Amino acid sequence: MKQTLPDDLNLNSLHPASNRDVLLLNLVGLPQRVCMLFLFLLLTTFAIAQHSQDFAGSWFWESPDGQNTMELQLEYENQKTIKGNHCVTFNQGKKTDCKRKNAGTFTINLVKIAEGVYDGTIESAVSFTSGKIRLQYIDREKAIQFRLKKVPPGEFYMPKEAFLIR
Repeated sequence: MKQTLPDDLNLNSLHPASNRDVLLLNLVGLPQRVCMLFLFLLLTTFAIAQHSQDFAGSWFWESPDGQNTMELQLEYENQKTIKGNHCVTFNQGKKTDCKRKNAGTFTINLVKIAEGVYDGTIESAVSFTSGKIRLQYIDREKAIQFRLKKVPPGEFYMPKEAFLIR
């Protein structure tokens, strides 16, 4: 197929392509504008997807009857681990399970097991024992699903399952 230049093309405004650009265009066989649009859309989609699964920050849950609440404060230690603290109140605040006041301590320790899924432990501030939990980002709800996979021994106040929102 023979390609021709449009009559109104200003050759002075063209910039020389690098060898990499020429190679990319030759490999794909698409015009440069199409390639650039594809790259822009790919990078934008990737950035939005990464941001939408951001666990860092405050997350909140309240039971349907309003008697119980849970708040998680989460932060990334690195790309694969999250640390944080929790505060749970049951029976309208009569029973609490909240972080101790020691600076630098965390009650939640999580490791990434899949995209948007973290498993780990949560330490009860009541019994000082740990249970196993899973946090999973639910994209369509913009929420985190909290699941208590293994109940900590002793006294504790945590829901077995909760959907937390920002």
